[in-house]
Amino acid sequence: MRAVAADTPSTGAAGGMHGKSGADETDSHTLRCQPLGTDRQIQWTFEATVDRHPVRAIGFLVLSAVVALSCTPEGPTESARPGDVSALPAPTTLPVEPPPPTPAAASRAPAVPALTTVEPSVVDAVQPASTVPEPTPEPLLPAPDFEAFQNTFDRSHPFQPLDRFCLSAEPVEDEPRATDTGITDQMITIVQIRTRLEELARIGMSIPPDESASALEVFVDLVNNECGGIFGRRIDLRIVEAPSLGGGGVDLDTLQAAACIEATESMPAVLVVDMAGLGSSAVRCVAVDHDVGVVSTGSHPLDLIADADGALLTLSPASEVLLAATVRSAEERGLLSGRSIAVVVGDSAGQPGSVEDGLVRPLRWLGYEPVLHLVGCEGSAACRLGRDTAVSRMVAAGADVVFPLLNLPSLPGLIGEMTRQEMPRPTFIQAGLNGQSGDVAARNVASFAGPAAGAFYDGALIVASQPTGSSRRSGSEIPSFDSMCNSEYARASGRPVGTTFPPASDMYRTVVEACAVIRIVARSIYDAGPDPRRRDVVHALEHLGPVDLPGMLPATSGHRKHALPDGTLDLEYAYPCGPDPVDPGETDLGCIVPVGGFRKLD
Repeated sequence: MRAVAADTPSTGAAGGMHGKSGADETDSHTLRCQPLGTDRQIQWTFEATVDRHPVRAIGFLVLSAVVALSCTPEGPTESARPGDVSALPAPTTLPVEPPPPTPAAASRAPAVPALTTVEPSVVDAVQPASTVPEPTPEPLLPAPDFEAFQNTFDRSHPFQPLDRFCLSAEPVEDEPRATDTGITDQMITIVQIRTRLEELARIGMSIPPDESASALEVFVDLVNNECGGIFGRRIDLRIVEAPSLGGGGVDLDTLQAAACIEATESMPAVLVVDMAGLGSSAVRCVAVDHDVGVVSTGSHPLDLIADADGALLTLSPASEVLLAATVRSAEERGLLSGRSIAVVVGDSAGQPGSVEDGLVRPLRWLGYEPVLHLVGCEGSAACRLGRDTAVSRMVAAGADVVFPLLNLPSLPGLIGEMTRQEMPRPTFIQAGLNGQSGDVAARNVASFAGPAAGAFYDGALIVASQPTGSSRRSGSEIPSFDSMCNSEYARASGRPVGTTFPPASDMYRTVVEACAVIRIVARSIYDAGPDPRRRDVVHALEHLGPVDLPGMLPATSGHRKHALPDGTLDLEYAYPCGPDPVDPGETDLGCIVPVGGFRKLD
């Protein structure tokens, strides 16, 4: 590998960038990352080899420490920033030795049959072999670890049993009384800000019906009617809708901020629930600007979680933590050594800064020189400004590893542009940000950009906390929490006894997520006591301890830990899917399957 230096005048931070970086912008929205404090850009070519393994080994130790430090009990407000290497503690264990690269002739996983009817529009001279291991029937979490985590629960708690959704609590002697805004003697107000994901169909996305509001309502009814409410009060669930697309000359952040104001000032909410699609700017409006608790299924930046000071609880790791875990997984699998690395990110609020801190800097600590390509979103959800230029520059640079860190409506267009420009197929490494670890995002690559794009993206490694596709694994069992949630939903919604949704379906995932979210809400209200004030509910929210999430993988809150998952999984996008049956007349659009077990973040 040969370092080629080129003098380039600095033009300052990119428009729409959030947070400082050590990168200079070119006129094509391409950022060439360079060490802070230098004036010369560094780009790597493959004409010679430089032995950088000592640097890489040191960087790997630092990266492991960053992931651990980001998840310590002290939380993000007391942890060193990822860029502050001097503040990191000395590591005490050696990194796992990366496995040798898979030979080019290695066969694909038997659970994902070879493509026989659809060929991509581009056929490379040498297709990159899959470096992701085959799915195995081994449990995602070893039995001793699973049992140890389960032993931390108090299953006698009214909102923690596994055989039913909730239990009736013992009545209190005193009548409840109004204590605070949104808390009366009869009701406590909870608001879902529902992002209208169906709007994405207007730009060609294939979006299933959003049943999140109805699923939340079913579980709220169980709390109110079967379990007697919470200390004599009923949960008053209200819905505020927010757009998923900008338009009419108004950017998306502004439109979603209006939903924040309605939920926090007009309702007013004691807790806000975000099931999908709410941007970090809107979450900041709720949790920071209005000091209202938020339960969100998405990933959000560390600085937002810190600024919320306990008012934000997420069902996904913090953005920077998840990105650093993605780098660590890719390095351990030997996917990065000797490769030309490109990173593609949209300029929506918070994204570039998180990618710089969580992914670009760790890559540089490992001795790599990634090239960052910024794609403009223009205040909307679809990021495409400069996309064609980014792809042409990746082709010219010979990029053979790509981190395509775009959101659901933006990724398919990027993959489609790569096939249009006949880019040699790279190794894709994806983080579970922006819903990219879900089947809906995976299917849209092929449904929006065509079968060639699906085949091109096939084999992408995705690092996430959600166990998407775990039911597709041979010999897999449905976790008892997931099974209970679907059984209770079917019973309470009037479906025939014993009828539940297929475990790999979108509705199954929605039901289990809604079940987990309402249990979190109910636990927070219950743990706050008979006559809580708003701040008591938020205090309980950040001190829940162990929490049941889909898949029953370890997840905890408390001691300034506000992102619930305690670890991640390695997933793979498979095209065609193989494990899922395809109805006559339907098209196999691919799916996601786990290919690696639970990996602790600490």
